[in-house]
Amino acid sequence: MPIRKPAKRMGLEIDNLSIGGGVVLCLKNELLEVQFDATNGAIRKIIDCRNSKSILNNPLSEMYLLEYGTEYTKDFEAFRYSEKNGGVELRWKISTEIELVALWQLEGNSISTESHVNNCGKEKISSIEYPLLDGIVDLCDLYGNKKKELKNYVAHSYATGFLIENPLDNFGEEEGFRYMPYPESFSGASMQFFSYYCDAGVGLYFAAYDSKYHQKWLNFYKYKGKLRASQIYGYEDIGCGKGLNAPWKFVITLTDGDSWYESADLYKKWALQQSWCANKKINERDQKQRAAWLYEEIGACTFGMNGKHDRSKWIERYSKDIKRPIFHVLGPDWPKVNQNYYNSIPGGYDDWFPTRFHPKNLEAIQSSGDRFAPFEFDFLVAIDKSDSDLICNSLQKWPHKPKSKDEYKFTMLCPLCHYTKELHVSRDVRVVKESGCDALYYDISANNILKTCMSDEHGHPVGAGKEMTEAYREIYIQTKEKAENEKGQYVPIGTEMMNEVFLDCLDFYQARANAQPCSALETGMFRDLVKQGKAQIIPMFQYVYSGYSPLRLDGWGKLTKEGGDLIYHTIAKTYLWGGLFEINSEYSAMEAMEGVENSSEEHYSHFNPAGFAYDKSIVDYLSKYASLRTGRYNKFLAYGEMKHPPKFKTSKVWHSYYQYNISKNSLEQGDRGIILLDSIIAVRYEFGASELIILSNTTQFYQEIIWEEDQLQAEREYEVCLNYLSEESASKKMVGKELRKITFGPNQLIIVENNIL
Repeated sequence: MPIRKPAKRMGLEIDNLSIGGGVVLCLKNELLEVQFDATNGAIRKIIDCRNSKSILNNPLSEMYLLEYGTEYTKDFEAFRYSEKNGGVELRWKISTEIELVALWQLEGNSISTESHVNNCGKEKISSIEYPLLDGIVDLCDLYGNKKKELKNYVAHSYATGFLIENPLDNFGEEEGFRYMPYPESFSGASMQFFSYYCDAGVGLYFAAYDSKYHQKWLNFYKYKGKLRASQIYGYEDIGCGKGLNAPWKFVITLTDGDSWYESADLYKKWALQQSWCANKKINERDQKQRAAWLYEEIGACTFGMNGKHDRSKWIERYSKDIKRPIFHVLGPDWPKVNQNYYNSIPGGYDDWFPTRFHPKNLEAIQSSGDRFAPFEFDFLVAIDKSDSDLICNSLQKWPHKPKSKDEYKFTMLCPLCHYTKELHVSRDVRVVKESGCDALYYDISANNILKTCMSDEHGHPVGAGKEMTEAYREIYIQTKEKAENEKGQYVPIGTEMMNEVFLDCLDFYQARANAQPCSALETGMFRDLVKQGKAQIIPMFQYVYSGYSPLRLDGWGKLTKEGGDLIYHTIAKTYLWGGLFEINSEYSAMEAMEGVENSSEEHYSHFNPAGFAYDKSIVDYLSKYASLRTGRYNKFLAYGEMKHPPKFKTSKVWHSYYQYNISKNSLEQGDRGIILLDSIIAVRYEFGASELIILSNTTQFYQEIIWEEDQLQAEREYEVCLNYLSEESASKKMVGKELRKITFGPNQLIIVENNIL
């Protein structure tokens, strides 16, 4: 056991260890103790003082990993420490010219650090991974008496929110949430936090409180048989004599392990005070600063229907059966130069015009009261077509080995170049003018691109980091303003995926993860864990930013029975989590109407004929949720604040799926199987003085609920719609004890409204 020295100054204590003979520096209060190795600065222990348990036991002496040129180092020449501001300042002399400085402070149940690297030499430093929090323990082993009945979880803002159970068992060595770039939600972090917790009632919350868009990596992965959490920062301004700065606090907080919602609540308190939320909640903005039709009138969406070929038959049938206006993101095949998924994309301005939207599509959209946006690769360009020289001089230059699961093998325009800004605005103003589109959609855009450009010829710092994010923001804002001037009304803009730093610039986004394992692209690297029931998408982004967040288009759906009955769960989940269900036509034939399906020859990606018929029963189910979205409960789903859902137990049910809407050459093409999921999905929203609980039985079977808390007070009276089918479905007064006894019928949708004042 440590032998405490009596000396104590400004919160810093020095301990002699009777085991190992080392000396540690301690920051301690009644809740938390953090021990640093006095000889090298490694974090040796983090101790939960309430329970006298070490939740981090680090035997390694790896304090950081510095990247310079094409090399890395973890070595140092000298180490020293001093007391500062009630904490401890650690300094590593890495070389004669390079020094890492980190200030650690303890407050309540949180420990935080701010760090930077000084460089007065000729080395070009790219990044540093610091801190390295090694030896994070199996919390169930430590706190639980019966491990088999308890699970550990890691919740990360990857892909807008992802949860994995027992990461120590399910991560391979140096795998997991490794190299999670921010802001980059396709392969990395959409927000600046993650958490690790267990059912036994304890956890750790990790967050970077950076309000200025700096590029960073927020990582949680397996390392040398244990769990490691870390932060990487850099790639902002690389050059001789230039250091690295992280002017924010990286915080580690001891939590009660109350699911991922506890950490999301901690982050939300900080996040809603940042500049990206300064433009008020969406419903509080001036009518001229938002597209009310997008949030209030649209019941469903399509994605990827051919723009230049006649698809009016599908547009009209969807509209007739869904019975609500539909938002169509038409496929990429409409520019003058082919824009497809395999061998052709436009280059400069002249390659885009005249546009080639089929008039029957536009007529069908207008006559149905629908809306549309054209699909664009807005920064992805050809280098051998128009404006070739200008484009080649404006290309984003990728790092030699990007720190990401994505290799970014794209020819992308750097947003800091004048040509990029000019092309983006002028092109899209003309697209709005020629097509009459209601919105604009950008694929492979800022939300799924690493914010690094290594060019030393563009006039920006090498790396560019946050300056790239600021440039993307500027381009989106300018494009929207000029498009609005052209159309005479607000023109919403959407992208593939979403990050918090673009909340106030964008209006909607496409994602696909809600439909996994019958989906594609983001979360694909964890698909096997999803299929095994060991990982799942969670509504983390919606929970933190509901009321501020752009509208999510998700579901990756095909309205065919051959696709399996997982679609019923996906539809319900997508709407209850605040989104619109998406009928997707990117990689496969559309549903056969009267025996006719679209052909691969007319499409922008190659696929085999399917011959799967349009299934009216699925569409009727979808129509119910489209009505829920646009009807009397719209304000909750569109603008309400998502709260902790009610806690209850219910059975799990196997759902079938068949994956055929994916690249023809993908290893997942033709995969079919079953997945075990909760039979009932529940959410809770607040809007104004009212609270709404929605409970959806996503199965064809009768289901019961065992309530775990007094969410429905026994004698309190609620306004209840017992079986929502359409806007005409009636509601009645019921008390809580009656509601608790309800048995759910097949696909039953129950809405409970409550005045909370």
